[in-house]
Amino acid sequence: MKDILIKNAHIVTMDDGAVYRNGCVLISGTEIKYVGEALVNADNAEVIDARGGIVMPGLVNAHTHLGMSCFRSFASDLPLNKWLERIFKIEDKLDDQLIYHFALIACAEALERGSACVNDMYLDVTGTARACLESGVRAFISRNVVDADGEAGLKRRLAELEEMYKLYNGREGRINVLASAHAEYTCSENALREVISRAKSWGSPFYIHASETVAEVQGCMERHGVSPIKWLASLGLPESTIAAHCTVVSREDMSLMLEHNIIPVHNPVSNLKLASGIAPVKLMLETGIKPALGTDGNGSNNNLDMFRELFTASVLQKGYTLDAQALDAYSAVEMATVNGAAALGYKGGRIKEGFAADVLVLYPSLFLEPVHDVYGIIAYSAESCDVRYNIVNGRVLVKEGECLTVDKERAAARLKELCAALF
Repeated sequence: MKDILIKNAHIVTMDDGAVYRNGCVLISGTEIKYVGEALVNADNAEVIDARGGIVMPGLVNAHTHLGMSCFRSFASDLPLNKWLERIFKIEDKLDDQLIYHFALIACAEALERGSACVNDMYLDVTGTARACLESGVRAFISRNVVDADGEAGLKRRLAELEEMYKLYNGREGRINVLASAHAEYTCSENALREVISRAKSWGSPFYIHASETVAEVQGCMERHGVSPIKWLASLGLPESTIAAHCTVVSREDMSLMLEHNIIPVHNPVSNLKLASGIAPVKLMLETGIKPALGTDGNGSNNNLDMFRELFTASVLQKGYTLDAQALDAYSAVEMATVNGAAALGYKGGRIKEGFAADVLVLYPSLFLEPVHDVYGIIAYSAESCDVRYNIVNGRVLVKEGECLTVDKERAAARLKELCAALF
């Protein structure tokens, strides 16, 4: 793999606020080798002239369901419980091959919209993994576990999760398998403990949906006498837990999250669309929690645009708290880069020597000028259509705005064909 030199770049490192107005980045193999203002000698490297455009870390989508592309625009304008009723009926018909096709087009979308890394949980063993391997995206994947259908179903899903781990964990240095359970309300205590034990054995985070709606929290109180966060904290969690949503959490919950390293993933667009609520991100930050950011799936968002998510997260907190400084631009970008990588436990989210070579190059657009505040430009002005290059693990996956690794026309045609038979 050839080295890559990006020059004439406005580099936003996300490394202690370091910014280079006219610098260069040298990528060697799968890592960043140099960042700075000096133009380094890089014989035989592929040269990308950023032409003054912003160069920044690839975005980290810390919660999504790639295989749900088939649900885009399905069951619109419903609250989560009624939406899930309709989704679950269709999901019963899905298999690994269908999910592969649905995830493949989602990978192309994620890459073109600026994500270098996705954190996915879904129903399959091989489908999502194959799509991520083919597309080149960095991915954390999991076959999530439920046991509403009893012990036999639990044993089968645990075996499938273990099979996924054996088949894919560590592949190409960019595919990792996490141990995940769907949610408290779809899992018994035994199921949660079984999944947690695997997370501990694998040295990976435990991954779950938590405290997404008022109804979920009330149901957990009825079943266990405590909130979902307090219930999870009592189960002997591993070193870190990734909890998607955390929309309805109390100050006590937030103290427990900090104590037990339960990292929330904020999904503002999905939570708004499903009328689930608004996560108290400002209070989380004040508590010392470092939330990550995600899109959720195409069925509830309905796209994988992390720039839209980043913008929404910031302005939503300002309007919700009536505080214009709530979730400032830098903190919002940090959620989508540094915090996501830290939650997943890999050396990424920064343009820094020795870090993963996950780099975005934005177009030098007239509509991203003037740059009084580069973080404000990224958070409030940039859009996914501004993505010019997306380099993941040292490989150019998007060039001049087009995904190079997925035949989008073919994938989209297959998606339509399969959906016509499925719905």
